[in-house]
Amino acid sequence: MSEMRKDLQRVHEYHERLIGLIKMLESAPAEEQNPVQINFLKIMIDYNENIIDAAENHKPLVCTWYGNAQEILAGMGIKYYNPVFDLMFHLDLTDYKDAKECDRFPLDDKICSLVRYAVYSVYEQLHPKPDCFLAMMEPCDGQLMLHQAFQANEGWKNVPCFAIDPSYGHTDEDFKYVAKQLKEMITFLKKATGAKYEFEKVRDLVEETNQQYEVWKEVNELKQARPCPIGSFITDDVFWALTQHLPCGDPRATALMIAVRDMLKGAVAAGKGAVEHEQIRILWPDLSPLWGQKLGKWLEEEWNAVVVMSFQGNTPYEKIDTSTEESMLFGLARRAVFEVPMIRQGRGWVDVMIDDVTDIINTYSINCVIDGGHMGHKDQSGSKYFLRKVCRDMDVPLLGLTTSLFDERYTSLDQLKKEISNFLSAAGFKRAKNM
Repeated sequence: MSEMRKDLQRVHEYHERLIGLIKMLESAPAEEQNPVQINFLKIMIDYNENIIDAAENHKPLVCTWYGNAQEILAGMGIKYYNPVFDLMFHLDLTDYKDAKECDRFPLDDKICSLVRYAVYSVYEQLHPKPDCFLAMMEPCDGQLMLHQAFQANEGWKNVPCFAIDPSYGHTDEDFKYVAKQLKEMITFLKKATGAKYEFEKVRDLVEETNQQYEVWKEVNELKQARPCPIGSFITDDVFWALTQHLPCGDPRATALMIAVRDMLKGAVAAGKGAVEHEQIRILWPDLSPLWGQKLGKWLEEEWNAVVVMSFQGNTPYEKIDTSTEESMLFGLARRAVFEVPMIRQGRGWVDVMIDDVTDIINTYSINCVIDGGHMGHKDQSGSKYFLRKVCRDMDVPLLGLTTSLFDERYTSLDQLKKEISNFLSAAGFKRAKNM
């Protein structure tokens, strides 16, 4: 048997770990099994198998990011991966082994850990070499440096790169400008991968994702109920992965999202929530942190609190008109630069962030806002004054933190618990045991 390629070793490791995890979950009594969790992991397994197959059998393979109109890639039959998705998913399963290895990587530790992990993973050959990669030019200038680092790496220096130039405004003319570039991206992908583009196939994928985003909106409407029918960050995390990282437009993902929606419908109808005596409804104005569910469980138990919404869970998505290629690409362009979280709030005018925070506070009956303070993200840091002003004007308490959304060691969970407890006490809320 020939020795396994170094750039596929890690993908095989991820694959085997997931299989072991599913076996463990399926060995539990039927009444204790979580079918949503199991089916999500099965989609992840297929995703890893497709990456391995593409790499071993010279099929089209692309490295890309969220917000890069993945419907086009999937519709062209191209397999693709995000350079940090698997790594981040497996951190907690491996006692943060890669995070500790990354500590020794020669890159400033004040840079956002998303950027650090991505550069580390490419330089350590944790991914198969792609036919090309699609850059993400927003939401921070760290992304520019990241892709320059990719191109400087010995193993990737000859890998073609395509980068969309995001418009600054939010008008139809801005979206037409980006849509024109999506056409150029299609030409680039055809040349770099040999894959064919057929409007009808991409259209079918877009129609499927239209349905997914509609279901997500329905879920968020159910989360307006008090008590909130599901715990902190859960739908934000799962639906984000299904729509942005795992193979785009998969009907199994749609079915999984519908199952969650129907489960929440039942909970709302029965008046049941993640916290029986819900006291505090929190907005987290950023992406969900990788360690969010640990924090969420503590908030529920200690404070009868739920993070009801984050920017990652918010759904400003408009249905894309698929009647013509032009209208479809326009919709994909709008989605890429004006609807996908963090890119939406970090690109262009600060009014978008102000409007989002205001709308979420009103819509979800938010009692307080906890700003994670995304370490290394200048756009996020630059908007703090405006966030404070919105919360002050709306008389909603705000806690500002500094954390790494992707590395729980940067600000320990124990430290966060202390700071959040002091904040909630000062705001007049009572611990669960004192209610």
